[in-house]
Amino acid sequence: MVNKNQKNLQDIIDVVQQLRHPKKGCPWDIEQTSKSLSKYTLEEAYEVVEAIEKNNYSELEDELGDLLLQVIYHSVIAAEKKKFNIFNVIDKSVQKMRSRHPHIFLKDSSIKSIEDVNNFWELQKKNERKKKGANSILDGVSISLPAVTRSIKLQKRAAKEGFDWKKPEDTLKKVKEELNELTFEMKANNKKKIREELGDLLFSCINLSRKLGIDTETVIRESNRKFEKRFKKMEKKMNKKSLKWELKNLEKEWQNSK
Repeated sequence: MVNKNQKNLQDIIDVVQQLRHPKKGCPWDIEQTSKSLSKYTLEEAYEVVEAIEKNNYSELEDELGDLLLQVIYHSVIAAEKKKFNIFNVIDKSVQKMRSRHPHIFLKDSSIKSIEDVNNFWELQKKNERKKKGANSILDGVSISLPAVTRSIKLQKRAAKEGFDWKKPEDTLKKVKEELNELTFEMKANNKKKIREELGDLLFSCINLSRKLGIDTETVIRESNRKFEKRFKKMEKKMNKKSLKWELKNLEKEWQNSK
C-alpha cells in the first residue's frame, strides 16, 4: 500500500517524467541535461540559504521545493540513462548517515561528544576518499565549488593534518604579511605579482575567518547587505539634496549614512 508521503514523491517524479516525455513533453525540458541544469541547482541552493538567513519560513518552504525539484530532475535524467533513480539516491543517503552515526544506530558508546562525532566523520570520509583512489589529503575537494567555499575546505583538510596556525593572532600576522607584499608589488606596478599577492591576501583573510570560527560566506553576505543598505541611504540623500554625483559629495553623504 502506498502511503501519502510516497505518493507525493511519486507525484513529483511523474511531473518531471511527463515534462521530459519525448513526444508529449516540453521542448525546453526535453533538451536539458544534468550539466545544463547544474547552474540552476546552484542557484536554488543559494536561494534556500537566503531564505534561512532571512528567517522566512514561507520562502524556505518554497525554495526547498525548488531545490527538491532539482534533485528529482537529476535523478530522472540518470534513470533515463539506466544509471540510478531517486530511490537509489535515498537508499545511499540513508546508508551513509547510518554508517556515520554508529553512536545512534549501532550504540557505539565510544562516540560521546561533538568533537568525537566530527573526528569520526572525518575518518569515515578519509577512508571513502582512499577507496575512490585519492592520493592526497586534498583530493576530492570539488573544483566546481565557489572559490571561498573551496578555500575553506582545503584549509580544513590541511589543518586536520596539523598544517595550521595555533591561534587567530598568528593567522592575522600572515594577513598583514600578505598585505605588505601586495603593497610592495603595487608600488612596483608588477601586474602579474599584484594578482598573485592579492589572491594570497584573500586566501589568508578566509583562513583568519576560519580560525575565528566565523563563516566567511555569511560574513561576506552580511557585508553585501550592509553596503547595499548604506549606499541606498546615501543615494536617497544625494537625490533629495540634488547634489552632484562626485566623489567629494559622495564621500560626505556616505559618512553621514552610517
